[in-house]
Amino acid sequence: MTDTHDNAAHPADAVLRLPLKALGLRSGMALQTRRLAEGATKIEAQFFGAIEGKGVMVGPAGSDATQTEMTQGDVCVVRGFTGQHEFSFISKVLQTFEKPFAYALLAYPALVDAKQVRQSMRTKVSWPARVQLEGSDDKRDVILVDLSPQGAMVRCATPLGAVGAALSLGLEGRIDGAPLSLEISATVCHHSRPPGLESYIAGMAFKNLSREDKLALHYLTQPSPTAPG
Repeated sequence: MTDTHDNAAHPADAVLRLPLKALGLRSGMALQTRRLAEGATKIEAQFFGAIEGKGVMVGPAGSDATQTEMTQGDVCVVRGFTGQHEFSFISKVLQTFEKPFAYALLAYPALVDAKQVRQSMRTKVSWPARVQLEGSDDKRDVILVDLSPQGAMVRCATPLGAVGAALSLGLEGRIDGAPLSLEISATVCHHSRPPGLESYIAGMAFKNLSREDKLALHYLTQPSPTAPG
């Protein structure tokens, strides 16, 4: 999902050159790798770790995979999303390993290309919620899977709506023991059914937030938010 920020120094579409460590990558973050060769395909991967100035450990996305699908000497482009930044860098495969698990050691990049697409990190949650498309009386139960003061992502059993569709997100909860009811206007930013899943994932950007909405979202996105219900 893309909910851009407003920053005079760095416009929303500005690509910055940043040190890799500035991105705050965490083990298990999803990546994509692709060899710089004609006809090469994208490979779903994950970040294992990095030693500054030495190397970056990247492995296959599947926990049971035994091959990295990379070869020593390959030059590849790595792409990912941290929760705030989309980033990419070009690197060379220094070595591959199969034990104790499959991974490739890539040359540590001096800088990476990064674009900030969210103002804040999303808080991972698993809360019941409901959505209603604009102009429809149909309210659907969904599961809220992440939340920020600017947007959210939900999991739904059936397709939710096209990109750009207007809807409202309803949340019920409590703040310091007092009942909380939020009805937030939003726009669908992305919608897909990930491979291997029966449910759909929809990302949305909030709009026309009231002061009360902003305060409630700030509370709900603290490190230990109180689950609605």
